[in-house]
Amino acid sequence: MQAPVARTSFSVEPAASGPVETIAGGCRPWRFRPHFHSGDEVVRIHAGRARLRLPAALVDVAAGDTVVVPAGVVHRFEPVDGSGWAFTSRFVPPAVREASPDHPLGARAKALLAERGTLHTDVESLARSCAVSAGHLCRAFRRMTGTGLHNFHVLLALHKAKALLRDQSPIAQAALDAGFYDQAHLNREFVRTFGMTPAAFLRGWAVAA
Repeated sequence: MQAPVARTSFSVEPAASGPVETIAGGCRPWRFRPHFHSGDEVVRIHAGRARLRLPAALVDVAAGDTVVVPAGVVHRFEPVDGSGWAFTSRFVPPAVREASPDHPLGARAKALLAERGTLHTDVESLARSCAVSAGHLCRAFRRMTGTGLHNFHVLLALHKAKALLRDQSPIAQAALDAGFYDQAHLNREFVRTFGMTPAAFLRGWAVAA
């Protein structure tokens, strides 16, 4: 699947609860990879229609709608038709919710992925460490999270890269430290997931500093 061209704006604004990131996207048929955020995503649809895919539901949204995707929930927005949609996403501190306990197998797999220094997921090795078959681990992990092991692994690396970029780490160094092969690899995955480049993210935080 071809990554979406970055046609968004990114900004960081001060707030009482801490800096708030905002992404605004022009009207186009956006198709982001399944991903999650560390904060709640408050999405306002300004034009067109889109479909929000959640682990257990599909939600259609249209111009004038606002939807909140809770922190940590794997989701993706997809086109309903070729007209696309325009949106603004604000990322705010997560609301206090009654947390459902993570399944031990899912928690173990996530912890093992987070420990890896590269993006070589090695499902067979993960499965052995979890004392289950690779097939069982893959099926159970997708059922629990809404996405596959490798995609979740990439998402963890992207969040690590974002944390480094917030601290103004050079992009090439952030890419290597987060486990990507090089800066170009980080750039492709960043655009595919967030609709903007690491450079745009770095600039937004540099202005806010």
